[in-house]
Amino acid sequence: MVCPKFFATLPVLCASIPLLCHVLLPFLCNCDAATSFAYNGFDSDEARAEIICFQSASFQDSTLQLTETGATQASGRCLYSTPIELLAAGTRVPLSFSTQFIFYIQPSSTSDLADGISFVIAPTLGGVPNSSQGFMGIFSNETNGRSSTQTLAIEFDTYKNPEFQDKDENHIGIDVNDIVSWAVTSAAYRISSSPTIQSAEDGYAVQMKGAYIQAWIDYDATTNQLNVSISRVLGGKPTYPLMSNSSLNLSSLFNEKMYVGFTASTGPLPTVLYHVYAWSFSSDGALAANISMSSGNESNSTSRIAIIVGLLLSVLGLILVLVFLYAYFRRRRRKARYLSKKDWQVSLQEQLPQEFSYRELAKATNKFNEKNRLGSGGFGEVFQGVLPSNGVAVAVKRISKESKQGAKEFVSEVTTIGRLRHRNLVPLLGWCQEKGFVLVYELMPRGSLDKVLFNHQEKISWNQRLHILQGIAAALLYLHEECEQKIVHRDIKASNVMLDAQMNARLGDFGLARLYGHDVVPGTTNVAGTWGYMAPESFFTRKATEKTDVFSFGALALEVAMGKKMSDPSEEEGCSMIEWLWKLQRNKALQEAVELILLGEGQETSDMVRVVLELGLLCCYPDPEGRPSMRRVVQVLGGDAPPPPMPTVISSPFLFSSLALTSASQDFTSLSMRSHSDDSSSLLMGHSKNMSLSVETLKEAPNGR
Repeated sequence: MVCPKFFATLPVLCASIPLLCHVLLPFLCNCDAATSFAYNGFDSDEARAEIICFQSASFQDSTLQLTETGATQASGRCLYSTPIELLAAGTRVPLSFSTQFIFYIQPSSTSDLADGISFVIAPTLGGVPNSSQGFMGIFSNETNGRSSTQTLAIEFDTYKNPEFQDKDENHIGIDVNDIVSWAVTSAAYRISSSPTIQSAEDGYAVQMKGAYIQAWIDYDATTNQLNVSISRVLGGKPTYPLMSNSSLNLSSLFNEKMYVGFTASTGPLPTVLYHVYAWSFSSDGALAANISMSSGNESNSTSRIAIIVGLLLSVLGLILVLVFLYAYFRRRRRKARYLSKKDWQVSLQEQLPQEFSYRELAKATNKFNEKNRLGSGGFGEVFQGVLPSNGVAVAVKRISKESKQGAKEFVSEVTTIGRLRHRNLVPLLGWCQEKGFVLVYELMPRGSLDKVLFNHQEKISWNQRLHILQGIAAALLYLHEECEQKIVHRDIKASNVMLDAQMNARLGDFGLARLYGHDVVPGTTNVAGTWGYMAPESFFTRKATEKTDVFSFGALALEVAMGKKMSDPSEEEGCSMIEWLWKLQRNKALQEAVELILLGEGQETSDMVRVVLELGLLCCYPDPEGRPSMRRVVQVLGGDAPPPPMPTVISSPFLFSSLALTSASQDFTSLSMRSHSDDSSSLLMGHSKNMSLSVETLKEAPNGR
């Protein structure tokens, strides 16, 4: 007799059968249909028998070359000749697969342009005709955007095609039947689980042109998770994948068996080449085998050994000469401009960023090549580069011998910013003093704020401007109140604000910064900063305080809001921008400036534009006691607090000089807004007109006594 409990459990057992099949069947089917291979080079008979090249692709020595030298508007494709079972037979349940490969994108010899390379999973053997330039050999006008194409590609794109909605000129995308990527992100090496890379602690950008790149693509059928990672350090797989997606429906995209391989294309430049040096693949549920670069022509190994032996004999004699020269020049090296190792240890108290060798930085910047120069100024030059040890993109600031920045200022910048950690500060990665003072920063892809704000024809949106001001304000709040020691920056200006790839503001250049205890009254110091951003009282008191930073922030805020320099003439002839804004505010007509800013913007931002203008004017108020704190500024910009009330401003061309002279004589304890005619008025009104002169080199300044 059958137990009644059996009938009670029968529906549950029946309902479980499909689930068990879904989980177990892929593994059972995968045992017989699994495919795995590994090529550390493509010069073997086995590799050339198992891989087929189409169109412009060919075998070259030990590599797959996807485009032909001299070919234009052409594409190439190399595919594994045997189809891979990627869906379980009969059930169409996806099967796991894994691949890794090493590729090299060689830009044109006449420019830095290159379209990119892709790993492709296609339904048929063969290339795609008419798939040049932006289609990367994956699709054509006839196949792009059609579900019948049944193609999945992971593109490693090094050219920005706006018509295909490319993110930037160095990105990785997942393409599903369409060249417009289904998912896309900038190429980077990820070392944290953060969804975005905002600092060196999260990862760093990986430039894919002109470098050996290793890529990993892993699909786990049990979780439907597709992971993509890249690295310039061969064999060094990132801890966290750059892309991780679990919403792809491979059942509807794939046939049961698909072909795997690589594609690339070239546009009008005949010398763009794409190489694959090694490749492994597995569809047995395990990760693809680790690969390495081929050793090359093994037949030449004997001659290489002979050459090496000869070189060793020559080098051995040179070593003694080099040791002698090193000792000789070490004694003669000038000590005045450099710090001893002991001085560094005392000054920096073991809080140094990494010390780099000059040779490493020269290699990173291609010997400080002129093509890599980002800018120059009185301090020296800044070059972009990539550290050869880890592929990190950096900006290298080489301070010139003619610069006034000496050892003291160099130590100040390293000790100040080297110990700071904030999302709106430019990360200092290291330093070098072998051949002069050199600072190494994380590269900010969009450059300095002044170039974006003043030199580009395209206008940045109001939301971006507000976001930039919020970032700078947050950085100053951190410096003034949240650090272990209070830090006064003393040189806040548009050229010292950098923009990362997401247009986040990063405050940099701490060469003039001063550290104080939170309860310490600042002492007098040399007048330093940039004319136009300096608070009037700094010329008389010679004290750097949070209020002088607030004044500089106010001047910067007005520039960002108006999109013009403080010195740019306004509507009225002979009137600086700040004077014009003060006049509008006094006459309750600030809406004129608001409407000027809102040209091309929606009117819903009108209230916030007014808030920013009033806040900027308030930060530039001549009386330092009338300026808000950076905490209040952050609250106002974030919409968490109303702006402070605006004080009454008299109509006088001597507003700044009157207040400054009064504050100097009374030490800012009893301030009154009086109109005086004095020779110093021209000096301070020149300040309000934002004369772009650095006063950092002034040896003496008026002290008001």
